[in-house]
Amino acid sequence: MEDFNVVFLGGSITEGTGCSTYDKSYVYKVGEYIKKIYADRNVNIINSGISGTGSVFGLFRLDRDVIRYNPDLVFIEYSVNDRIYEKDIVLSTMEGIMELFSRLRKVPAVIILIAPTGEADACSETHKRAARYYGIPYIDIQKYVYDNIKLDKYTWGDIAIDNLHPNNRGHYIYSKCIIEALKNDKSLLNKKPGINSKDTNRCKFIHPSMISYREAVFHGHWREENIDMPKKIELAAVSDTVNDCLEFNFRGTYIGITTIYSRNAGTLYIAVDDDEYEMDLYKDEDGYFDTAIDIMNLKNTDHRLILGVSERRNQLSSGNRVVVGSFLVDEG
Repeated sequence: MEDFNVVFLGGSITEGTGCSTYDKSYVYKVGEYIKKIYADRNVNIINSGISGTGSVFGLFRLDRDVIRYNPDLVFIEYSVNDRIYEKDIVLSTMEGIMELFSRLRKVPAVIILIAPTGEADACSETHKRAARYYGIPYIDIQKYVYDNIKLDKYTWGDIAIDNLHPNNRGHYIYSKCIIEALKNDKSLLNKKPGINSKDTNRCKFIHPSMISYREAVFHGHWREENIDMPKKIELAAVSDTVNDCLEFNFRGTYIGITTIYSRNAGTLYIAVDDDEYEMDLYKDEDGYFDTAIDIMNLKNTDHRLILGVSERRNQLSSGNRVVVGSFLVDEG
């Protein structure tokens, strides 16, 4: 029996947050429906949801968490987490994901899922724009949910555990919306992103990759720590000594890092070639994973990145801690 591989790429909603058991999740329910459609195939459902991550990290983990499974169909759910990023970054990374898929030997069908929030402020229009740009479908769960809320069928509080995550009923409603859309138009399962040659001012991702912090040259008191955030950061380079720095040489058009924002985080000094920046890593949480820096549209040539622990820090922070997990590089 021939394999049919389905990958769900997304954040905590895809991972299953909010449901009491995995079989209550939208991924499980949609997966079971797809197994019925492709009853003559060996359907493999791969859940590549990682909580608290958006399409930036999704793009750079695409090889590791999606492409390696040789997918026939990919669902992408990043509309909730992407709402906090700049639109240009989101559009560039979503288009980057489509571009990578379109260049595979076996191009998968792709469906974008617009999941809702309690404020109805998911990154809807930007994701729809990326879908239209590459000729792939989207399923607007946010519209579906709020159309039903207007009809007094339920409230947001009835279907969610907080402002972002659906409960068991919410996961069922999300799955119902997706399954209804697929029943109404089965061609959605076969629409693949095509290579798009249109010129835009956005960053074009060609070879995004995650590179270990061990490739840098360190100066000062850096140490290796076990961060223990599986699939995000497990080991990292850490310093809390002012003026410690590292140097990383790379070639490409984009540079970023994975890091941890926290109550004891410092301010990150950043220099790319001749340009200097600072970034406050303080956040009122014990440890919040995210990407940082996100410098796009560099010339596709050799660059030098210097990161350091700045003497300045947020007055609310209790320390100067700087964490560097992976370097995010696009070789262009």
